[in-house]
Amino acid sequence: MTQASNHHNDNTHNTSNDSPKDFQNIAYQDNGAPYSLQFDDIYFDTESGCQQSEQVFLRGNQISERLLETNTPLIIGETGFGTGLNFFLTAAKMQQLIAKYGGDKVTDVHFISVEKYPLSSESIKQSLAMWTDLQPLIAKVLAQYPDRPQQRCELSLFNNKLKLTILFDDATQGFAKLKLAKHAKINAWYLDGFSPSQNSAMWSEALFEQIARLSAEDATLATFTVAGFVRRRLTQVGFRVAKKKTAGKKNQTLVAKFQQSPNSGKGYLLRPNQPKAQHVTIIGGGIAAACLTYQLAQQGVKVSVICKDEAIAQGASSNAIGALYPLIHLQRDEISEFYVHALARARTFYDELVAQGYDFAHAWCGLLELSYKEALQKRQEKFASAPVWPHDIIHSLDAQQASQIAGVTLTNGGMFIPQAGWIAPAELVKALFDAASKIGQVKIRTNTKVEQLTQLDDQRWQLQTNKGELIASTLVVCGGADSDQLTPINELPQYPVRGQVSEVAIASPDHQLNTVICHKGYMTPANNEKFCIGATFDKNDRDIEVRSVDDTYNIEMISQSMPELETIDQSSIVGQKARLRAMTPDHLPIAGPMPKTDQYPALYGKLAQDKNWKINSPAPYYANLYVISGLGARGLCSAPLVSDMLVADLCNQPYPLPSKMRFNLAANRFVIKDIIKGKYATS
Repeated sequence: MTQASNHHNDNTHNTSNDSPKDFQNIAYQDNGAPYSLQFDDIYFDTESGCQQSEQVFLRGNQISERLLETNTPLIIGETGFGTGLNFFLTAAKMQQLIAKYGGDKVTDVHFISVEKYPLSSESIKQSLAMWTDLQPLIAKVLAQYPDRPQQRCELSLFNNKLKLTILFDDATQGFAKLKLAKHAKINAWYLDGFSPSQNSAMWSEALFEQIARLSAEDATLATFTVAGFVRRRLTQVGFRVAKKKTAGKKNQTLVAKFQQSPNSGKGYLLRPNQPKAQHVTIIGGGIAAACLTYQLAQQGVKVSVICKDEAIAQGASSNAIGALYPLIHLQRDEISEFYVHALARARTFYDELVAQGYDFAHAWCGLLELSYKEALQKRQEKFASAPVWPHDIIHSLDAQQASQIAGVTLTNGGMFIPQAGWIAPAELVKALFDAASKIGQVKIRTNTKVEQLTQLDDQRWQLQTNKGELIASTLVVCGGADSDQLTPINELPQYPVRGQVSEVAIASPDHQLNTVICHKGYMTPANNEKFCIGATFDKNDRDIEVRSVDDTYNIEMISQSMPELETIDQSSIVGQKARLRAMTPDHLPIAGPMPKTDQYPALYGKLAQDKNWKINSPAPYYANLYVISGLGARGLCSAPLVSDMLVADLCNQPYPLPSKMRFNLAANRFVIKDIIKGKYATS
């Protein structure tokens, strides 16, 4: 159990093969704290033990949220059962959620703990007597607790929804002998026990190897210790590790995710495990560059931004109003799952920026995907009859409901995304760069066009620009549609799409929307007495001169999809912007290290014969070169989340997304998929 001095009850001071023969004798201090005679220390601090266990283990593993994910059981592994405090707090949280949502809304849990020096039921009862709220649960468990410690015991609560297995054994040996059901793995770890300085035998390489063996992909881990060798051993077996600030006497702990297993058989999933970058150079001046600069500044990283334009936010981020919305299909496919994640992250990210005192015009007014033609009406009917997404993500509206939300009379209903909205992108980008500059050391170079990249012998990057040479120790290319003008970024299959947006002065009540409306294009609510319509979609067209014919096209799209509204007159057009979007073949962004694509066929050619062929060889990448691109028409939605991924790469932290979604954003996904499809000749 945890305690303020970081000494914890544990199970592996003695590494003999013998199982415990009897329960341990413990004493109690004047304040009631249970005291280990074996280790000459208390089990936990009576003032903060409960709070610390909650913060370190439950919050560190996001247990509350994961208990509500009913698609798969939750298996928790613990080193050191001790008084059982961690278990009882987990059980209490589960009981609260069952009472609130019902048993069918809470997943089943198997809690597996190891204890070399177990306590008797009487000792457990006395040790936890101060926490009255836990007493009913404690009583139910102790009624099933053994009179003498055997090799293991099995207990249960909540009609077997919560199962407890205690292995009375050394931690390493207990887990080495543990065999789970087929395909079952541990999803969350409570790495508890006396501190490494007190009990170094437990914190052995062998224990970490067993933890890795038993861990599911993206398994989380939390522990009270921030010792350097613990971080290193976790990293060696495949965990991404980060320090986490906590309240109370213990102000720093560790959290980790099992995301870099060297023995997964899918070496192409492994990203470079680099030390935290000290200085990052970013090519670009739009929403992706702004989000990344702000987040790196928050991590204490120095940032140099290189922008080819006279000022920031002159590309696609220069539009007067931009819609913030996800791409959601009727089925729960991988694209939709990513954009649902991205929307939630974007809303939180932008709200936090506002809370910091930075202003930019925006409204979370929702977005209506209008069912303006028969095919879309059938799609809506199909969704309404069997919805696959929660109501607060997307739901069906009839014409009357749609009209009420939009504030204008509509003939057709549609699909409504309540968390979507609109933002003034240029204002947002400026706010992000201002916030980043206030936090840390940020330098922005404008009117500087990067023409060529060359890697130096020391693995830094030389940038040839219109203003001479620059050197970058770590380089991120996020220049939107211009990124594919640079080698080796041009090896990625992205392409430019020209889009012209028309700015329209309000001339009728029909033009004063309360929500964004998407049809073949989109129409926004007004900001500063004008709204935006658009946009054209011209593949591989790099001309950004405005065209009157495109204004006409944008107006006609409105007339065709919403003929019931008063027609927009050409004379109401008060501005236009033609800019380029960077698109990818699979409609997902790119975020991560830049692969050496020419080396992949030799390493992973066997995947053409069998896509599940196990190959542990790590993926080859250019050192210190990363890319964010392919954000397309939804950059406002995806930029914060893809920036999270780059921050994890550059600061050596746990990734925010699970394995499959990480690969779906990886720059090397295209070459791997082409190998699997047999597009490369193999020997």
